[in-house]
Amino acid sequence: MSMLLAGLVKRYRKRRNKEGQRGSSAVEFAMVAAPFFFLLFGIFETMMIFFMQTTLEAAISEEARKVRTGQAQSTSAPISKSQFKANVCARLMGMADCANRLFVQVQNQPASGTLPTPWADGILTPGSAADEPYEATAANAIVVVRGYYVWQLMTPGIASAMKNFSDTSPGGTLGTNNRIIAATSAFRNEPFN
Repeated sequence: MSMLLAGLVKRYRKRRNKEGQRGSSAVEFAMVAAPFFFLLFGIFETMMIFFMQTTLEAAISEEARKVRTGQAQSTSAPISKSQFKANVCARLMGMADCANRLFVQVQNQPASGTLPTPWADGILTPGSAADEPYEATAANAIVVVRGYYVWQLMTPGIASAMKNFSDTSPGGTLGTNNRIIAATSAFRNEPFN
């Protein structure tokens, strides 16, 4: 009888032990879920930044070719500043807010050799001559075509680590957690005249 009683007690303890562990999986998942999703969103946002960087570089390279070959300066059908920006935007595959966050510049290389950084003052104004200059270029001129996109960072830990621009303008609409994604193409124009 004592063996039977010992077996019943053993079964009872085993069943009771299982009942005590019922919620442990949910608690363990809750402890691991937050860091897991944070890491997942961080990886996704970093991937999107690199994808946008590559796409912007390809778009600027393709449109800069039109300047280099003289197609943009053609007397019969010149490409305006707004057309040039629209062409770059079209190559970004709908991923960008081109009206407010895309800036495109076409400039002759200055004698000093350095171009100013337009966002250094903390203010970016779409369409302004200071932030989006579009200069006429001549044959054999050294030209720099730059495009930059103000990417809004959303993942909390990633935003503080990767941001490099905060809109400090009065009533600024670009926000504080931004990453400037830039692409540059520098070249000497072909002798297209």
